[in-house]
Amino acid sequence: MRKAKPNQRKERVDHTRRRFRLSSVGPVLLFLIVLAVYAPSVRNDFIYDDTQVILAQPAPRSLTDVTRIFGERHFPRLPYYRPITRTTLLLQKSLHGDNPAPFHLTNAALMGAAAVLAYLLLRLPAFSIPPALALLAAALFTLHPIASSCVYPVSSGRETLLPSIWTIAAVYAYLRKGTQWRVLAFVAFVFAIFSKEQSVIVPLLFLWADVLAISDEPPGSKVENWVKRYWPFVPVFLIYFLIRQRLFQGAEYAAGSLYGPILSGVYALQTLVAPFAELVYEPTVPIWLSLPRLAITGVVVVTLLVLVLRHRTSIGRRATFWLGWFILALLPTANLLRQEASFDERYVFLASLAFFVLLALLASVNWEQVRVRQSSVATGAILAGCCALISSQRCDYFKDDVAFSQQWLRSNPGIANPHYNLGYALKKQGKFESAIVRFYEQWLATDAASINAHYNLGFALAKQGKFDSAILHYSEALRLNPDYAYAHNNLGNALAAVGRLDEAVTHFSDALRIKPDYADAHHNLGLILARQGKLDEAIAHFEQTLRLKPDSSDAHENLDYAVVHSNLGNARAQQGRFEEAASHYSEALRIRPDYADAHNNLANALVEQEKFEEAVVHYAAALQINPDYEDAQHNLEGVLNQVPALRKKLNR
Repeated sequence: MRKAKPNQRKERVDHTRRRFRLSSVGPVLLFLIVLAVYAPSVRNDFIYDDTQVILAQPAPRSLTDVTRIFGERHFPRLPYYRPITRTTLLLQKSLHGDNPAPFHLTNAALMGAAAVLAYLLLRLPAFSIPPALALLAAALFTLHPIASSCVYPVSSGRETLLPSIWTIAAVYAYLRKGTQWRVLAFVAFVFAIFSKEQSVIVPLLFLWADVLAISDEPPGSKVENWVKRYWPFVPVFLIYFLIRQRLFQGAEYAAGSLYGPILSGVYALQTLVAPFAELVYEPTVPIWLSLPRLAITGVVVVTLLVLVLRHRTSIGRRATFWLGWFILALLPTANLLRQEASFDERYVFLASLAFFVLLALLASVNWEQVRVRQSSVATGAILAGCCALISSQRCDYFKDDVAFSQQWLRSNPGIANPHYNLGYALKKQGKFESAIVRFYEQWLATDAASINAHYNLGFALAKQGKFDSAILHYSEALRLNPDYAYAHNNLGNALAAVGRLDEAVTHFSDALRIKPDYADAHHNLGLILARQGKLDEAIAHFEQTLRLKPDSSDAHENLDYAVVHSNLGNARAQQGRFEEAASHYSEALRIRPDYADAHNNLANALVEQEKFEEAVVHYAAALQINPDYEDAQHNLEGVLNQVPALRKKLNR
């Protein structure tokens, strides 16, 4: 046998050392690169689904609150059950409130973790992918523009990231040898399926690996080995689907489109090979289907398959596993069942790993050739750099709800959701004229039967004082949905503003019939009843408002409980019950010490009780808050004229 020359031995030793350094340092660098690309998102705000999933939800304050999440829907009116994902979001809310920066940073770190896990999976003996290629495949997987849609939006990004991480971890553990790895794989599967519905595919990935016998410990041909390996998944599925049945009563199982799976596959491949540089969120078929992009995709995919077939003797089983991964990962969102959005980049994220692994497998065929190594690394690095550049630039599209919705409208102006979301965002910013002229009316032009468009347009018009127009739109919203409690309440406010009090009472009463615990409607009805002189009824509604949410200034939109206490005090004062009135004014001031009206009204109640000195203090406080408060100035002068000695004390 010929001995290796000294130079050859030295080259092999150097190559081994480089591989060792790459295997140990590479994952750390990969994590830091991915984190650096996505970390600028900490400057971004919450957007879209975050309003319902995070901002509108109470932060859990006990273990009981956390366990309750496992029996609740993830999102109102949609058949989503994702308790582990929701728990991570709400636990973060417990830690740092509604500050969006830590949420964004967590998503960026999770994408870094996904990159490292993908690398570790590819380095398993089952796939035998060299360290450099494994790093490049993992980098492309997590830096591709598809991945950016799973980082920048906090809630919908987390809903894809977490189950993907658990899925990769589960397969990694499953392909390892030993009982402890089997247990870890099972635990990771449980976490995955309770993170998002699409993780039902995890046992199928295990099964596919066993069929191809690529794991370190295949079950062989004995039936009992297969039963022993897979029976633990049965009770998990049983529990999972029983909970879903209780929550949704099977409403999520409506049949989808006949051509849905084909279109989903085409969308996935086109988005992988020729992605849009700009964000194209939840596109319809006419928006995403591009003949030039499709032609490029076809050439790339056919070439890839031909090369896989040519090298089937060396990479056949491994390539077959990843082809199966691609199909299985797409299957849950392939429109076999009706879903809220038919297409989106986040649906492709987990499947995309298979595409990059196939490229890595092909590059590994002649890896020992220096020219192959150099060209593969150079090409992969350039592609990863281009992907990172596009993904980092996309961060601006998620800056806030206005930027996000404007980009959504630019890319797909023919659908209602971005109109609604942009109008809502502008409404929060107080830009009502913009909301009316530019968006709500455009939305109604797109969808004249949109309840939300009529409701929000009515709200914006009312804010401008255009109550007659607001009444028309609230009424149209109620014609489309007579049980819309919020529309009844706001229509009542608009009617009251134009003096149609009896009609207002009817709509506030309808709102309470539909939603008996609607605090804002109780308060508004109390105000109208007080104006009509029905003080006992008004007081009953004010007190019910306080019982529903005491000591809170944010129970519902525009409802301030300092104002509720003040109005209840006014009603008591009208009845001549000044001591009770004074207690409510005092409570209003405890909630909001700078409430000038409450100071003035409390002073009036104290005057009626002949507590002139205390009254003067509160009149003075009202004037300190609002020096132009004529009513308080007039009342103060009256008391000082009545009790001249107080004038000297006040001047001192």
